[in-house]
Amino acid sequence: MLIFVYGDDSFRVSEKVKQMKEAFRVKFDPTGLNTAEFPSRDTTKLDVGEVMGAVRSLPFLGQKRMVVVHGLIEGTKKPDMDAWEKGFLGAPDSTIVIFWETVSPKELEKKPLFVALKGAAEVHVYPFPELEGVALSRWVADRIKARGGSMQTQALQSLVERVGGDLWAMDHEISKLVAFASGAEITQKIVDELVGRSYEEKIFELMDAISQKRTAQAIRMLQEERLAGSDDHYLLTMLGRQVRILLGARALLDENPRATKQDLADVLSIHPFVAQKALAQVKGFSLSHLKAVHDLLFDFDRRLKSGHVSADIAVDLTAVKMMT
Repeated sequence: MLIFVYGDDSFRVSEKVKQMKEAFRVKFDPTGLNTAEFPSRDTTKLDVGEVMGAVRSLPFLGQKRMVVVHGLIEGTKKPDMDAWEKGFLGAPDSTIVIFWETVSPKELEKKPLFVALKGAAEVHVYPFPELEGVALSRWVADRIKARGGSMQTQALQSLVERVGGDLWAMDHEISKLVAFASGAEITQKIVDELVGRSYEEKIFELMDAISQKRTAQAIRMLQEERLAGSDDHYLLTMLGRQVRILLGARALLDENPRATKQDLADVLSIHPFVAQKALAQVKGFSLSHLKAVHDLLFDFDRRLKSGHVSADIAVDLTAVKMMT
């Protein structure tokens, strides 16, 4: 039996492999003598002879044997796959092989070794793409419930916006919130107190203030970022990125007023959440206005390199230009 567990959501991939290993231990291998994992702790390389020796071995005082191979499909080139392909296709029925891969499903499913092995007699695939949108919110809600907690809808959305699709970080934040709430409902206030805002979220809030011409708030937010240690060169880079996204959003909406966040995400290759924010913010700008701001940023980039303007001045003038 060949099992593929893969995806760019490394948290769920790791969790699925862990669940399978534990289920195998309970059912077939309480002593741990029939489980092997590669590469071993003392190396990062996969040796075909070593792996196949484990795959072909018969179970010791048991019915099944499990071999877990990490990162093989992703790293094997077509000229090197012959020995791997023949070895796995010839594995005895008593061996269960788990391929543990942390690359996006679309990318992995094109790999020659994946294509060759997928046609084996007994194959199971478990793809785990990075979660986003409704699927991410549902996962977070289910995770909180499984930990014995509950959460207000607004607080959940805020948590998702702050942490994003990094489920390693999300799981840590959920554990912290549930423990702090101690059986009570997790509120927006608790999230504000315990979960720091991401830098990207702060940029979104700044762009909200700029797009709605809330000058005093935008200036205050810039000052807060500087007091918190943010570098003006990085602030300018992030502003430039947001302006380019808004330019794309404005051009798309001018061409198709019914364009959705997914349309914009597909066109610009950005996260749907970022696209949703951009579609809301771009209502405050015309295409000509955004082009003028983009030209200003280009000029600032040239003048920064020649030392004729400082990064803090460039940030402030860019913000002012967007609000006028």
